[in-house]
Amino acid sequence: MSEKSWLGKIIADLLEVFKTKWPKFVASLWPKVPKELQEKVSLVVMVVENVKKFIDSPLADLIVLAIPGDLDDKLRDKLSDLLKEALDRWDETGIEDKTNPVYLHGLGATLTQGLTDLSFGQSALTIEVGYQNFKKEQNA
Repeated sequence: MSEKSWLGKIIADLLEVFKTKWPKFVASLWPKVPKELQEKVSLVVMVVENVKKFIDSPLADLIVLAIPGDLDDKLRDKLSDLLKEALDRWDETGIEDKTNPVYLHGLGATLTQGLTDLSFGQSALTIEVGYQNFKKEQNA
């Protein structure tokens, strides 16, 4: 195996810095997410976190645990339908570990897409921003 060139070393160092700074950078984007999306994305992050915590529970119990009781019933019904659809779609991926970050990120992006009508790519980035903000708040 050959040693990296000076340019390769610089690029590797930059990528390492980017990798370590990424979560904080992404969390800093949260204020730039439109307010009307922040509530929906926060809800999706909370639901996905609860999916991760209660993955072995029956779906009906999971929905009751994952959705706060003070939300509008229509939103709860829509989210329940979206959650069932998203879980079905992501179960087709064959990922058996339902706490796998790829599975959870895809689930969160699918739910965000259903609630916001953003494209899947926009939903994936938005849910990542919301999740990094959630983690930042949990560690504060």
